[in-house]
Amino acid sequence: MKSIIVITGASSGFGALAARALAIAGHTVYASMRETTGRNAAQMEAAQEFAVENKVDLRTIELDVASQESADQAIKTIVEKGGRLDVVIHNAGHMVFGAAEAFTPEQLLQVYDINVLSTQRVNRAALPQLRKQIKWFSAMGRKH
Repeated sequence: MKSIIVITGASSGFGALAARALAIAGHTVYASMRETTGRNAAQMEAAQEFAVENKVDLRTIELDVASQESADQAIKTIVEKGGRLDVVIHNAGHMVFGAAEAFTPEQLLQVYDINVLSTQRVNRAALPQLRKQIKWFSAMGRKH
């Protein structure tokens, strides 16, 4: 069954690789990233070129996991375009390298926000839609 999937932090690394692999597997994949008209414009263009070259349904969407408004808008757009959302893959994150005492509490708070709280923001946007779909499948007598 073809799924509609959103992957956070899909501008590079594992997120970009997963988006491409899932699109090749036949799914509709939204590779989400922040700053799609700024620093990630080239990554957005590369994903779109990949989709055309490989004849897959790989789409890009603006989603800054540090913003509830951005998460809400991205999920709303995906559901409006596809009628549903089947899978959310939380990939966005930040890493820090170096001695622990070299980082200020504020810097570590930013890392915590992106690595932990961001998943809650995206879940807050996506889970109501996912629950609606489960109720619909249940009402139709289908397994989910």
